[in-house]
Amino acid sequence: MSDFEQLPFDGTEPRAEVPGGPGEAEALPADDDGPGEPAAEHAAPVDGPAPATKPRASFQASAGIQGRQFAEQCDTLLAHFGFELKGRRVLTEVGVEIDQEAVSPGGTTVWFEYKGSIQGKRPGLIRTDTLKKAIANGALLRSLADPAPYVVVTSHLPEAGSGAAMLDAALRLRYFADVVCLYDPKATARLGAW
Repeated sequence: MSDFEQLPFDGTEPRAEVPGGPGEAEALPADDDGPGEPAAEHAAPVDGPAPATKPRASFQASAGIQGRQFAEQCDTLLAHFGFELKGRRVLTEVGVEIDQEAVSPGGTTVWFEYKGSIQGKRPGLIRTDTLKKAIANGALLRSLADPAPYVVVTSHLPEAGSGAAMLDAALRLRYFADVVCLYDPKATARLGAW
């Protein structure tokens, strides 16, 4: 079964609402049916065989759904630890959007980035381009005069290879205050220290 077939759809796939938001859903190609355009299955008949279905839209819908579900799990975990959730924050001076700004029970403001899913071949920070984006955001945030601690909550951590090396380097450079695997109780317990 390929990635785009992992969630069942009945032919009315929802499209990812916010490209680049939780779940990292990519924007649809320009030739896809968009709002205000007739759906391909309702377009005028064309000579020859019907066009092939576009599995990318299903993959994108799946990624968007998974991203939202993962973000809800992260928010629930933070609330369980007593964080006051403030919502998304865009730091225009460095071009970074924070998934969740939260205030700990001790009064510390913490910026959280969510990177995860439960399906796919390379979920969470195992996917190196996802890891690189988190590292870039961490580096940009460190350029601010007084940045809040930046914590990445992920579903999966790289265990070896270039991904593990990149993560180790980013932690040494203090681009992240912490990286927490949502499904590791020892890691999530560290959230109580803020």
